[in-house]
Amino acid sequence: ASGVDCITGSNTNDACCEDPCGLLDEWNRANNEMNYASRMYDAMSAAMSGFEPRFVIDSGRNGQSGMRSSCSNWCNIRGAGVGHVPTIETDSELVDALFWLKTPGESD
Repeated sequence: ASGVDCITGSNTNDACCEDPCGLLDEWNRANNEMNYASRMYDAMSAAMSGFEPRFVIDSGRNGQSGMRSSCSNWCNIRGAGVGHVPTIETDSELVDALFWLKTPGESD
């Protein structure tokens, strides 16, 4: 296992670790950016011997919690806000950087 988990890890209060739709209650361990990176790491390193993937998380549109009026509405959330300022200081063994990969506020 990768050791990065928003439930038990050091990032539990991070916006990337939120679970606004209660997906953990549905046994979805990839319910947010950090847990998704952790699950991807586990799958990729198991499938490719010796491979240790690293990840970049887009924090350009995850600055405000509770923005979804419906958990089936994943795209173009109005007022989502800009998340973390781009940085390579992530306190994560899996995540190399938090970047605004797309212009904040731009539609998908």
